[in-house]
Amino acid sequence: MTTRECARDAGPLADVGRAMRASRAEDALAGIIESDHEYPLDSTSTSTLALALIHQMRGGRDARWRAYADALPRVVDSLLAWSDAELEVLQGSALRERAVMRRRLVRREYDALFPAIAEACPEAFGDVDEAFFKWAYATVMSRAYSLPDVGCMALLPGLDLYNSARDAEKCVVEALGYDEEDEDDEDDETRDDETFDDERETQITLRAGVGGVGAGEEIFHDYADHASGGALLEFGFVYHGERAKGIGSHAMDVSLTSAYEAATAKTRAFLDGVFERFGVRKSLTYEISNVAGVYKAALRGLECLPEDCWRAARALTLDPDAPAPTTLDVAADDAHAMRARALLADVCRAEREKRRATTIEEDETLLRDALDGGYERRREAMALEVRVGEKLLLDDVVDALTRE
Repeated sequence: MTTRECARDAGPLADVGRAMRASRAEDALAGIIESDHEYPLDSTSTSTLALALIHQMRGGRDARWRAYADALPRVVDSLLAWSDAELEVLQGSALRERAVMRRRLVRREYDALFPAIAEACPEAFGDVDEAFFKWAYATVMSRAYSLPDVGCMALLPGLDLYNSARDAEKCVVEALGYDEEDEDDEDDETRDDETFDDERETQITLRAGVGGVGAGEEIFHDYADHASGGALLEFGFVYHGERAKGIGSHAMDVSLTSAYEAATAKTRAFLDGVFERFGVRKSLTYEISNVAGVYKAALRGLECLPEDCWRAARALTLDPDAPAPTTLDVAADDAHAMRARALLADVCRAEREKRRATTIEEDETLLRDALDGGYERRREAMALEVRVGEKLLLDDVVDALTRE
């Protein structure tokens, strides 16, 4: 089920493309959104596949992917679907704001599409409310793959048979057999369902290292972020129990922009030149993480800080009146090294302060209670897992930065 199929004039998703063109709704969608925190989000393609999913659910038994649509869970646990009260359990985590931003995006895309597309295709989209569209959008975000070789995004029913496991092989998605000359094939509009899957169409091959499996056996591949926060944001689950085994499963973003903003205009002009010369990202946002790899011991202390974060800290703590450095890979001297460490410690302390409403011990008690509460308290338990993990990560890094 691809965005390419939605663009065709014939085929099982042609109604979607015709409605998009008739309503001109695609021109009003958000397009590709760049972010300091994650990979670019192609919201136009995501919205298009969300409409395709809704179309199939409304298409009756004749809908080509109706069986797949019927099998999808009606409750999505990725943060986009959480209520304000559920998000509050994350306390000061940046994930809360990222979830709110995504909710605003879905509302924006819904308003861009409706009611125009409903008027263009009332049989499929005539009574779609925002909640239905948000479910479809969240489902696409957590399940779709980008297929750059054929320039589209796709939902792959076969791949949805697999659950996530950190130690499984990554599934390979390959698009084969597409001929660009077929794009304008005059026969495309007249092909019936029996010939729609001929060899000229895009073919998807799925490969995963599972060997043979029997009926009822669970199968896996590695598709999720290895940190609980990222897995929760995108897919709606976390890695409970890894901390007790000494395995790293937490990561979070920290921003050094406060140091830049506190500098004088003269110093900022100096820093702008340093950033450009040494390739320091202007967002000054970096991920700290204790994830070492699949089932490896957690990273500790200074290991959790990436080198590009260190380079930014060294840039921000340069003396603008001193000679320009030849590298940021090391500090200019001991005093410079101490300033960089102090800056990073201050940034991490500020992040930790956002989470001071409860102690780690209190959070651990709440987490145990939530886990005992079963399915009804799953979101609370996941938020608490992230909350505890971020606090422990920040405490560990601050301790290492301030240790003599």
